[in-house]
Amino acid sequence: MIMTPGVPGMKDTLKISAIEDENKMELNLPILSQLSNSKNLLIAGMGGGFDVFCGLPIYFELKKHGIHAHLANFSFSDIENVDFGTRLTKSLVGIPPRPDRVFPYFPEFHLVNWFKKTQNEDVMIWCFHKTGAIPLTENYKVLCEYLGIDGILLIDGGVDSLVRGDEAELGTAIEDLTSLYAVNQLSNIPTRLIACIGFGAEQNLTHAHIFENIASLTKAGGFLGSCSLTPQMESYQAYDEAVTYVQSNEFQDPSVINSSIVSAVRGNYGDYHLTEKTKRSQLWISPLMPIYWFFDFECVVRQNMLLPEIEGTMLFRDALYKVVAKAEKISRRKETKIPL
Repeated sequence: MIMTPGVPGMKDTLKISAIEDENKMELNLPILSQLSNSKNLLIAGMGGGFDVFCGLPIYFELKKHGIHAHLANFSFSDIENVDFGTRLTKSLVGIPPRPDRVFPYFPEFHLVNWFKKTQNEDVMIWCFHKTGAIPLTENYKVLCEYLGIDGILLIDGGVDSLVRGDEAELGTAIEDLTSLYAVNQLSNIPTRLIACIGFGAEQNLTHAHIFENIASLTKAGGFLGSCSLTPQMESYQAYDEAVTYVQSNEFQDPSVINSSIVSAVRGNYGDYHLTEKTKRSQLWISPLMPIYWFFDFECVVRQNMLLPEIEGTMLFRDALYKVVAKAEKISRRKETKIPL
């Protein structure tokens, strides 16, 4: 065999391939055993917008383990007026790939088109219209029955789903709380868990109090571990590609949290801006952002003081008004900074 200088021969190619395999990493999910118990798992973005994207690395990792998962999202798009897909209720529709259509803001739609274009997969993403507690609860029940769901992993892009109600700043927790309320009504689902990622990406949240909340959850047995995304993971690489593809669409507003996560995994730090959207604000990209934090669903529910206020609401604005009114009556913890 003639070896050309600078060109690897068969033995060299095998060595390179072996090194690449050694460098590949898996997402070491501490909740893998719990998720493995589900035959039909629902990975659902709980805070709206791009939250479902934050579950993609887990989705890809579970797929490698042969675990069947569906994707859903509490959507910020106009779901009630979508005229294609699989409609189960007025405010719940499954979105399939449709490369011939154009939408100004519809991240779930662009994501299913990414799956089709790059993976040749016809993935359906189920979208919940932004409603109050009663319609969202009913939609979760309908979808779980339709898909035979026996496990739910709620995904929060950020950590404001962990607020109790007495923090100095609450972030934008209403969407998360509405999803939390709805899934809390599904006591027949044996596995219910919460995953948060993007710690530090939210500006209007007291992160020291979130750390305190996590400590409280740990005492109660509700903190289930953590793991981090790295560039060597195939599950991360597919996620990075999906985020980049969707945010490159002409009319699609980018996600601050997902952009922050991608920035951190790529090794950026401090006031770094992946997109033009955040150029006028100050960011703090840090190694905390690519970390997944996993929690027992019922423990998170038990420590939340605001959840009862959402009961009986039909419209999202009703849930918003009631939660804000309740939060104003709660004695807040004193503003504090993380002493690092």
